Amino acid sequence: MSYQLIVRRAQDTQPGNLLTLPWEEFPVSTPFVDAVTGNPASFDTTVQATWDEEYLYIRFMCEDRDIVATMVNRDDPLYEEEVVEVFIAPENLSQYYEFNLSPRNVVFDSLISHDGKQHHGDPSWDCSGLIHRVIRKENNGGGEFGSWEGLLAIPFSCLGVKPERDMVLRANFFRIKRAPHDEYMAWSPTMRNPANFHVPQAFGELKLV
Repeated sequence: MSYQLIVRRAQDTQPGNLLTLPWEEFPVSTPFVDAVTGNPASFDTTVQATWDEEYLYIRFMCEDRDIVATMVNRDDPLYEEEVVEVFIAPENLSQYYEFNLSPRNVVFDSLISHDGKQHHGDPSWDCSGLIHRVIRKENNGGGEFGSWEGLLAIPFSCLGVKPERDMVLRANFFRIKRAPHDEYMAWSPTMRNPANFHVPQAFGELKLV
C-alpha cells in the first residue's frame, strides 16, 4: 500500500501563525496504525499538512487520556517518553530531518543520515525558526490530560528547499505512547520488529498542490 497526503496551500494567512490556519479545509490522513504489524492502534491519531512560501505546517490530532511526558528541554530524548514525530526527506532518502513534539510542547530535532541499513542522528542540528504549539482538548474530567493537538511550523529554509506546486516530499509520521503500555504507531507502518521508525523505504509522499 502506498501512502500519499495531499498538502494544499494556505491562502491569506499570516506566515507562521499556527492558530489561524483553516484546518477544517485541509485533507486528513488515514488513521495511524501499529508500526510493527499494521493493525489498528489503540488510540486514534491523524495528521494534516499545509504550506505557504515560508513554512510547512503539520497538525497532529491525538486521542489521549494519561500521558508520560516529564522532559522540559529542547533535544532531550523525548522519544523515551510520549511524542508525535515527523520525518521529512526533501531530496533523497539518505538524508532526512526528524522532528519530535511532546504533549508538554517540548521539541527534539535532528539531522539524520541513512546508508540504507543504519541511521546516524545529529541532534546538535537545530531548525532555526521552528514554531510549535500544543493544544489540550476537553477531557472527561478528573486528573487525565485528555486528547490534544500538536502543531509544527517548519521553515522550508531548514529543509533546504524552495516549495512549489506539485513538489513531492517523502515523509512519515509517528506516535509513541507509554501509558497504559508501550505502543508505536505510524501513518505508513515500517513493519519492523522490534519497532523501528528509521525505515526511509516506508516513507509516504506529501504532495504540495
